[in-house]
Amino acid sequence: MPSAVVALALVGCSLPAGDYFGRVPGPGEIDPTHFRWCSQGEPDHLDPTLASSTVSSQLVVTLFDGLTVYGTDGLPVPGLATHWEITDDLRRFTFHLRRDARWSNGRALTAYDVAHSAFRVAHPSTASPNADTLAAIKGATAHLTRRVFVMRRAVGGLLAGEVVELAGEGAPGDVASLVEARTASRPLALRDLGAPASTAYAIAPPGTAVALWMTTGGRATLPSPDGEVWAYVFWQRDVEGVGGWVPARELDGEPGGDRAVEVRRAAPSDTPSWLARATSDDRTRQAAAASSSAPASSGARERTSAVAVHARDLAYSTDAIGIAVPDPYTIVFETADPTPYFLSLTTNRALRATPIEAWSRWPRRWDRPERIVTSGPFHLVAWEERDRVELVRSPTYWDRGAVRIERFTSLSMDDQAASTNSYFTGACDATASNTIPSSYLPAINGEQRGGRAYKDYDVSPFLTVYFAWIQTRKLTSRHLRRALSLAIDRSAIARFTHGGELPTAQLTPGTPIAQLSDADRAACGVARDAPGFALVMITGQLCYVPPPGLDHDLEAARREIALARAEGGVPDHPIEYRYNAGSEAHKQIAEYLQASWAKIGVEVRLTAQDWNSLLDDTHRGDYEISRLGAAGTIADTESEFLAIFRCDSPDNRGKYCSPAFERLMDEARGLTDRRARNAKLREAEAVMLEDAPVLPIYVYTQKHLIKPYVRNYAINVVDQPPLWRIVLDEGWGAR
Repeated sequence: MPSAVVALALVGCSLPAGDYFGRVPGPGEIDPTHFRWCSQGEPDHLDPTLASSTVSSQLVVTLFDGLTVYGTDGLPVPGLATHWEITDDLRRFTFHLRRDARWSNGRALTAYDVAHSAFRVAHPSTASPNADTLAAIKGATAHLTRRVFVMRRAVGGLLAGEVVELAGEGAPGDVASLVEARTASRPLALRDLGAPASTAYAIAPPGTAVALWMTTGGRATLPSPDGEVWAYVFWQRDVEGVGGWVPARELDGEPGGDRAVEVRRAAPSDTPSWLARATSDDRTRQAAAASSSAPASSGARERTSAVAVHARDLAYSTDAIGIAVPDPYTIVFETADPTPYFLSLTTNRALRATPIEAWSRWPRRWDRPERIVTSGPFHLVAWEERDRVELVRSPTYWDRGAVRIERFTSLSMDDQAASTNSYFTGACDATASNTIPSSYLPAINGEQRGGRAYKDYDVSPFLTVYFAWIQTRKLTSRHLRRALSLAIDRSAIARFTHGGELPTAQLTPGTPIAQLSDADRAACGVARDAPGFALVMITGQLCYVPPPGLDHDLEAARREIALARAEGGVPDHPIEYRYNAGSEAHKQIAEYLQASWAKIGVEVRLTAQDWNSLLDDTHRGDYEISRLGAAGTIADTESEFLAIFRCDSPDNRGKYCSPAFERLMDEARGLTDRRARNAKLREAEAVMLEDAPVLPIYVYTQKHLIKPYVRNYAINVVDQPPLWRIVLDEGWGAR
């Protein structure tokens, strides 16, 4: 049926009769081996390290296995890891991997793959938008921001193997580049570990500078295959670059080695305990040897004053990150502070292993069908940009017998009307969440059918908040930003979106307090008639109640805009608001915000962009205000919603940086009492919301269309249905 006819039906002229909105195939028409999915749009990447959108995430977790994976309820269940141990202080997490996991190229998947992928995420040259996931791991953020190094030799009271941080002048990035830099007097053949030079896939000319990322034999790097030390280097030969292994002895030049650098012993929070113990033991032996009559050192790691060293005395080393691989099937993570949510983080993209032999050759383009190497239930065979992504059941997946679908087609449809019309005509078996135009919803949700929603329509809770993100370096006036938030009457928005969205000025989403069970209400410490939301973290036991935010108050908005004008904080040009094209709701909300801000004298220009361009521009900070949102993968505001507002967050698109917010977040992460921790996080969130770098609009609901023959489409609150578990019941109508 043509789109125009469908649209006409949906505005009430002739709604589809019967129980189902979309066309339902008859007997013999269902192909039980092929699932067709109307996605939310074009994925930005299928590389777990670089993927940043919801569209990409749902495909990434289907292509790549994780230490844990999402169960049908959205909670972590065993994946690559069969079991794990967590210490009582919630600081050490040990995972034991299965022995039968394989990459699609047939190679065994080991703990080294997980570690090397994490190191790639934590390296600043990668520019991974998922690095926040690793922030809890000791030394990961310090490595990402190039603040810490490992001593290669003893100098001035600092021991070999000790973790140090910069203490003198000089940009960390410049110092790290000097420390990493290596050259070779002969051509440098980049290849797979242990391979002969004749198999090189890139050759750097003599004297070419390369960056040393890691060497064999580290705490979490592969052992040498031949007894010789091998080095993994990165050569920025073009925009993409290339990485590879070389014998370390071939790196005979250190062009920055003579540079003087001041360092001091790093803080314990940036020093993995196994390195701290080793250097402490060395210091104890050193003290005992110096004076047999002196008492042995206690091993305490006092901070030292600055010590002058040379760049060649330092290594920009993965050993400074709290990840260890004691054997090929065990990986240990150490966090700087108690991290009660770490297990849930292992479902995340950042900790999905990627094969070093693939991403080394094409660091930003190895996720193409002709190059990709995968480990999950499905394997990529075609990617037609702006059209479709084609997956097939992986013959190497360890649990392939549980995968009932042979072929999975994801239609890249960022136009909601096209997606819903395709479902209506039977071109797809289900739609991704929230791909239904708001103008269609009154027909589908039953408003135009006497309250009878179609049976193939589902609306469910969603741990996601819709907001307008402000680039605070461009709109620097706090009063202006506060005025923009106070001018929005959020209660009006759900009247034209028709999806049951829940208006909020709170950042952290959750369950409306009025809908909480008695046990959860008691855990949250709130009355049933209290406004707003609460995030239930452990049913009946632990709850986070976010601060209220700057909700609608037009008179207060006018006072704030007057203060902004008085300080010269209102631009003399129309402020640009960006949103992604193809969604009626995004356009309607943009127009509503434009009208709301006009009431306080702020002129706004609207710009629609395709989704990936919007992501790229906002990641660079090339915008003033943009529609975006935050989708939680676990019920924890610290890791999921507040982390992106930290100064050094790679996904801090608004460039917000508040010393008060940083201090409170730091204080929270040192607390083992989770209720006290939540109280401190609430203080931090309140500080951030008062500064208004972000304008929360509403808490999402998930809206899906699912054919009646689709089984095991497990909708969960984090919108991560394990799509590989789906079964298509070809005999459904006979029952």
